[in-house]
Amino acid sequence: MSSLKTKILTLTTAATLTAGALLAAVPHNNHMNNHLQKMTAQLGLTDAQQAQAKAIFQGARAAAKPVRQQLHQERQALQAAIQAGKSDQEIQQMASAEGPELAQLAAIRASASAKFYSTLTADQQQKLQALHQARGQNRQQ
Repeated sequence: MSSLKTKILTLTTAATLTAGALLAAVPHNNHMNNHLQKMTAQLGLTDAQQAQAKAIFQGARAAAKPVRQQLHQERQALQAAIQAGKSDQEIQQMASAEGPELAQLAAIRASASAKFYSTLTADQQQKLQALHQARGQNRQQ
């Protein structure tokens, strides 16, 4: 097996195991509720804003579900191709097929974020921007 195939197999396996462990350990509703509680505390969301946020992000999750399922199927097919010893070209072609789904997930997230942002007051929007900037600086360190 070529070095590239070995690396891809190792990374794919590690990512799959890590994602599975995270998904099994944290129920999605609890994660969303924890995130909403944190945002409420940091931004001072009203009850109405909390309800709107919950509806927005639940809708986004529902819209993303079939896309995530398709992505999961493509990753399983890629894993099978790696294990079957397919050529680097075939593996790269299969891996690049994930692009549209990843873009679609990013679009769903961005749309939900924009809807949530529009529910915030000007003061809350400034606080959120400051939080994003601080998080970005922490990631660079």
